[in-house]
Amino acid sequence: MKNRRKTIKDLEVSPLDANLREGTGISNLDGRLWEEMGSAVGRYFGDEAMVRARVAVESHYLIALSEAGVIRKLKSEEKKALKNLHKKITPKVYGDLRKIEAEMRHDVIAMTATMKKLLSRSTSLADVVGHGWVHWGLASEDVDNLARTSLLINYLGNVYLPEAAKILQAIVALVEKTRNVVIPGKTHFQPAIPTILGKEVALFGVRLSEQLLEIKKLRLRGKLTGAVGTLAAQRFAIPKINWRRFSKNFVESLGLEANPYTTQIEPRSRLVELLSKIALVNNILVDLSQDMRIYIGLDWLIQEVKREEFGSSAMPQKVNPIDFENAQGNALLSNWIIDGLARTLPVSWLQRDLVDKTILRNLGLPFGYSQISLISSAKGLLRVAPNLGQIDSALNSDWSIVAEGIQNYLRSRGKGDAYETLKELTRGKKLTESDIKTWIEKLEVEEPMKEDLRGISPKNYLGYSKENVLEMIREIKRTIKLLPLVR
Repeated sequence: MKNRRKTIKDLEVSPLDANLREGTGISNLDGRLWEEMGSAVGRYFGDEAMVRARVAVESHYLIALSEAGVIRKLKSEEKKALKNLHKKITPKVYGDLRKIEAEMRHDVIAMTATMKKLLSRSTSLADVVGHGWVHWGLASEDVDNLARTSLLINYLGNVYLPEAAKILQAIVALVEKTRNVVIPGKTHFQPAIPTILGKEVALFGVRLSEQLLEIKKLRLRGKLTGAVGTLAAQRFAIPKINWRRFSKNFVESLGLEANPYTTQIEPRSRLVELLSKIALVNNILVDLSQDMRIYIGLDWLIQEVKREEFGSSAMPQKVNPIDFENAQGNALLSNWIIDGLARTLPVSWLQRDLVDKTILRNLGLPFGYSQISLISSAKGLLRVAPNLGQIDSALNSDWSIVAEGIQNYLRSRGKGDAYETLKELTRGKKLTESDIKTWIEKLEVEEPMKEDLRGISPKNYLGYSKENVLEMIREIKRTIKLLPLVR
């Protein structure tokens, strides 16, 4: 699958500068887990990253104005300086910018003031600055939506999807261990019919694969349409330029799909679509975590025991499924935030209000918590193995789980009361192999039919389970190859 997202590189903060002390953060992301993974999210969603991305958008806009003949032709070294200007937003420069913002009370104006200083001091673009071309014809949201979405695309490709590839690899590893392990199925948490443990695990991989590929191919939208979506300033000032074409080309040059029909804000339907897909990934992770915890509780999966770990402050025997519990909790937290974002972001009072501005400063939270869930799920999956003795004991403890096969076999051969007969024998009871075999011998059917029924057992009444496992492994591995790997 060809990746069409050609975005500006290095918008995020350098890893060396993404510093926050774990003991002072007020969330898992910027506190306890900052060193482990929070900094990877902060590099893309923190305010310093947003400033860098704004500067990059403004700089590329100046280059586009030059290429359209609106401002003077820029020299190659001037274009290069503009393309790299965002890298001059160091922690110190950012700190100075925040002081300016404290006085101006406007984040984008503070950014343009800083940008003008950088251009005037370190480039030959003082005339461009002096003429007033920096932030010419733009609304703040023209810059913000393009900056934020460019960072989001880079985060998905560089961090989120590579982490997702890891959980798919972990799923494949566990499926390979359990592809021939037959377990009693459970519906309504009651004995059902046999299935293969590897098939049940692989299902989560297929479900995740579908959503992750959808996320990878989703094209997010951006807009450059001015104060109320009409490009009025540009058209009035310089009417000879086809500004709608200019806008489309510029937005697409950033790797986004241009939306020409907006108010001051891009309506964000595509962003909400992305969030809904992240929410579905989270729900699958919740489902996976719950099932893994149940299998561990049934003692069908056993966890690797690590000597240095403690499972309880009171019960020394405990080996808790903490990774799956963490995965479930963080996936739920991510979805709670997504629910609010999805309801709020597409809504604006007439052409613009700023309710969304402060909310969008927290856009990294649902992605970060979902990423924790991905990481924790992968850890948990790599730590478990099938407990074959316990599974075999459970499988052979109740042969009533093959009753479905027997009654359908008999009905297909004309014994219409087979279901009712098996119901009398099995409902609410645990049957041994001997109970089933004795019942078969008493059937008033021909010997070849009895011979067929004698062959059924919990270990071979599996339908297409084995074929499905192999196909699902191939599907998951195909997805892994299509996803970006950790950089």
